[in-house]
Parts: sequence; C-alpha cells; structure tokens
Amino acid sequence: MWQELLKEQKWWGWGEPSRRFDFSRRPYFWPHLRSLLPLPGKAFRFPPPLEALQLPPSRLTGLALSELRRILPDARFSLEDRARLIHTYGKSYRDLMRIRLGRLDAPPDAVLFPETEEEMLGLLRWAGSHGIAVVPRGGGTSVVGGVECVPVALQRPVVVLSLRRFDRVRKIDPVSRMVEAEAGITGPKLEAVLNKEGFTLGHFPESFHYSTLGGWVATRSAGQQSTRYGKIEHMVESLRILTPSGIWQTPAFPAAADGPDFDQLFVGSEGVLGIITRVRLLIHPLPQQRLYTAFLFPEFTAGAEAVQHIVQDGFLPATVRLSDALETDFFFALREQPVSRGKRVWQEWGLKFLEHQGYRSSRRSVLILGLEGSREQVRRQFKKLRRIFRRYGAYHLGPRLGQKWYRHRFDNPYLRDELLNFNLLVDTLETACDWSRFWSLYQEVCRAIRQAYQQLGIAGIVFAHLSHIYQTGTSLYFVLLAVPDPGKELEQWAVIKKAASEAIVRNGGTISHHHGVGLDHRPWIAREIGPAAVKLLRQMKRSLDSAGILNPGKLIPDAEADSTNRT
Repeated sequence: MWQELLKEQKWWGWGEPSRRFDFSRRPYFWPHLRSLLPLPGKAFRFPPPLEALQLPPSRLTGLALSELRRILPDARFSLEDRARLIHTYGKSYRDLMRIRLGRLDAPPDAVLFPETEEEMLGLLRWAGSHGIAVVPRGGGTSVVGGVECVPVALQRPVVVLSLRRFDRVRKIDPVSRMVEAEAGITGPKLEAVLNKEGFTLGHFPESFHYSTLGGWVATRSAGQQSTRYGKIEHMVESLRILTPSGIWQTPAFPAAADGPDFDQLFVGSEGVLGIITRVRLLIHPLPQQRLYTAFLFPEFTAGAEAVQHIVQDGFLPATVRLSDALETDFFFALREQPVSRGKRVWQEWGLKFLEHQGYRSSRRSVLILGLEGSREQVRRQFKKLRRIFRRYGAYHLGPRLGQKWYRHRFDNPYLRDELLNFNLLVDTLETACDWSRFWSLYQEVCRAIRQAYQQLGIAGIVFAHLSHIYQTGTSLYFVLLAVPDPGKELEQWAVIKKAASEAIVRNGGTISHHHGVGLDHRPWIAREIGPAAVKLLRQMKRSLDSAGILNPGKLIPDAEADSTNRT
C-alpha cells in the first residue's frame, strides 16, 4: 500500500515524482532573484538517495506486534524503512530540509492502513493497552509539524495511522445540497464525484491535489476561493469521530440551539482529541461562469483599501489575492515570454507604459480577482467592482493574467523544490487580524523578519499578500526567502520563525489563519487563547483520550512543550 505513495508523490519534496517547475518560457525569474539575493552559482543541496538513508530499527516487537497481527493482516501494515521514512514528516521547509540533511531520527515504528472503523477502534484499544502513540495521517501535507513524531512521543513506540483507505463519497443529497464523505478522500477525488452531479465543494487549498477532507477539517483549512464559499469550518454540518473512548457522531441539523456546537470542538483539533472518519458538508451548484482577471494598483495600501471597501459593501468574490510591491515584482518576473518577437516587444512596451502611468515596480500592487456564479451575477458584479477599483487608481490588466494564475495556482510548491536545490531558505507563514491593525501588523512582521536576517548575518527578503477577506479583517500570507549558512539551515530557520511568530502575536494577529497549530505554533497558542481555554483543552484531552496516545506533543500547550526540540 505504501508503495503507491512513492508513485504518487515525491518522498523528498512536493507532488508528482516526474514533475518539476517549468522555467522554459520564464527567462526573467532567475535574473530577478539574483538581483535580490546572492544565490550560489549552481544547485548543490539535492535530496539523498532513498537507499542511503538509515533509520533506527522499529521498536514494535514481541507481544505488541503479535497482537497487531490479530487486528490487521500483514499486507495492511508495514515496518519497512521506506514506509516509515515517507510517513516521518510533512511538507514544511523544516521537514524537507531535514530529509536533505539526512536527519531522520524520529520515524514512526510502523505504518497502519485500516479499512473499517471496527479495525480502527481495535487499533486504538491496542495502542492504549501498550502505551503506543498514534499519529493520524491523511495526505501528510502539514507545514507546521502536525504529522510528525516528536520527542514526547518517542519515549514510547509510535505508529502512523493512515486514512488512505477511508476515501469514499457515501452520499450526496442534491435537495439539501449536502455531501457525506470519508475523511481520507483527496480534493480531486471528492471534486470529481461532486462535479458529475453538478456540484462543487468550493474548497481549493494550495495542497488540494494531495490533502484530504479530514485534514482540512482537523486544521481549519482555507481554500483559494474561501471569500465566496467560506473556510472549511463554515461548510461542516456534522462529523463522525473515533476516540479511545468510543465513537462520537454529532447531529446533522442546519441550525440548532441544543447547547455548544460540538462540531467546532473537533474542527481544528488536529487529531489530538479523536480521528475524524466522516464529514457531512454543504455543497454548491457548479458555477455557470468563472471569471479570473487582474488589476494593478499604484500601491499596496490603495489595493487594501479597495478590498476592504468591497467586502464591507457586501461583495463576495471567489478569490481576492492582493500582493505587496515585492511579491508583485515576482509576479511579473514569473511571466511567460511570448514566442513571437512582436508579442515580446508589445509585452515590454506594456510594462514601460505602466511605469510611466505611475505603477512603479517599487510600489505597485497586483490583485487577482476571481468571480464565480451565474453569467448574470458575474457580469453585474464585475461591472460594479471595476467601477469601485477605479476610485483607488486601479488599472485593469485584463483576464489573461488572471486566467494564467488560475491554471497554475497549485504550482508554487514545485517552485519551492527548485529553490531548495540552491539551499535557499523558503518558508511561508500566515495570520489574520482586523482591518484597523492590518497595516501595522504587516509592517512589524516584515521588520521582525528582516531584523532576524540581520542578526544572523544572512541575506534575505520577505513579501506578502492578503488572500482571504472578511468584513472585519483579512488574512496576511508571508513568503520568506533567504540564503542560510550551509550546515546551519535549521537553526537559522528557528530564529527567523520565532521572530516572526512573536511579532504576529505581539501586534494583534492570530498565530495561524489556516495552517493550523501542530508543533511549530504550539509555543504561542496559550498566549492567544488564554489559560482558561488551555485548561479546558487539557480536560477534554483527558476525557476523550485518557492514555494520551493521540498525536502527542501537538496543539495543546503543557509542561512538555518547553522541552520540544525545534531543530
């Protein structure tokens, strides 16, 4: 079973093993990047051969192993090194760099592939009786350490419980516009089934091709069209969760006043309180039309004011992605070069024209706008939004750039793999705050990251965009690029991550808008939610998982958090 993963995904990077980011018609990118950072002359930090990596032996032996065989046949669990390796980490910079450096000292002892809830309950009872930690895993795309085995877990054997076999759509209710699906289903498979019936979930995170429904719910995921369709927690109507204490099925009502909302207890629980096995969700009719286009604002602040204006006036575009000046320059540097000489000349003339009109590269801000719905809805909304954007000095670049962004919107992780080959530190972090704090938060986080670069004595840049907007505020998504000292990559990343996280919390932002808490954000969660909430989380953990076997060391702050090794 695990062999399928090697065919589907890179064990050392992102996505299809045979696919790389296509630079063939993007000649402007590398010169632009080299104008900002002292890149090495050639790539040198490649992943090691799979066969060269050595793992400590599995500790799952004796009675525990023989009892496991009574629950699962040998074909549906593995103690092999390669299976354990590809289930060791997620897909963050820190994860992928540890693979390239050969730091694999915390692998699981086994990988389990149950096919029924009865098997899963049996595995939880088995793990509890032997004190074995269990890490639930969907697509393994976490970028905050949500699926790795941590030191607190490694004091005892730890197994990964894969939900790959829980991947069916169980029911579509076209009248109520609901779907019930199993938690291990991936985005493409779920959408394909819904599309055949004329529906969409409308949830498209950048990890869409490999992440799973259960992972989205467990981490409070947001898709690229969330302004129209909502984050995943806005779509959930009921959940089925397996815990060491038994099965928890929340009721399915469109609304109720029957006490606290227990769906939201498990949404965002990251496998710490229970394992989500089924989800019932709101779905939407497929839009008749999708219009993706681009606008250019003279500066980031003007674009932000325009975006705030439209959302507070009640407009809900599918996608709103506004880049700051530095990210806008990268947007243009990644443009494709036209094949014909005439079109190349026209493209260059267009860029010079924009500069002449006041859209200068040191200040301008590009907005990707996506509208979905009926043809009449899209037509009317675009007409009104274009009129509003003009008040803020926006220039309409046309649909071609927006459509290209839409076609390539899942490609960025492939670009990251190429940059890692040059040993670049490439990471992202995200937050959200209210509109009144947006600008100061943006400035202070950028300042903190640049100061961290300076403290470390390394060259680096940071840029950002807002991509999920609300009447009261917005998300901010930061991208970090730096040239770390070889051999000190992880230690320097930890310094930068801490500086950025402190700046976010200090300036009124949430530690995470949609990546989740996991291991990376755990040190800051108590300051955000407060001691009473932390105490309640611990009590719920003890009630649902008294042996503490489920995904230990994640989400919930406790005394062990201080001893967690971050490098």
